[in-house]
Amino acid sequence: LATGGSFIIFNHTRSILDVVHNFSHFFAHESCGFCTPCRVGTSLLKKQVDKIVEGHGSAGDIVALEELCQVIKNYSHCGLGQTAANPVLSTLERYPEIYQAMLKKISYEPGFDLDKSLETARRMA
Repeated sequence: LATGGSFIIFNHTRSILDVVHNFSHFFAHESCGFCTPCRVGTSLLKKQVDKIVEGHGSAGDIVALEELCQVIKNYSHCGLGQTAANPVLSTLERYPEIYQAMLKKISYEPGFDLDKSLETARRMA
């Protein structure tokens, strides 16, 4: 589990998803608020992880979670923001089955496609 330059050892009785959940809350709380990617991103990351842990997530939420993690990691100003997504990213890469097990069985597909709706406006700009 990638963290911020430290390592933690867990035995088989500890839920990795609970650890990620705790890290997401920690980073959202510790963000100083200076830069938007970290301030807003860690808050959104916490909400997305909460949603998945509570069993309300969908396959689309996993995709959105990965995209959010990349934004936080690539655009945050300091080391906290640049490493805040590491626990999520490393577990998505190494243990995708723990996330899949928590998803709703029926996939949610939004009825409204924002990108498609904005396509005409973007061409005019």
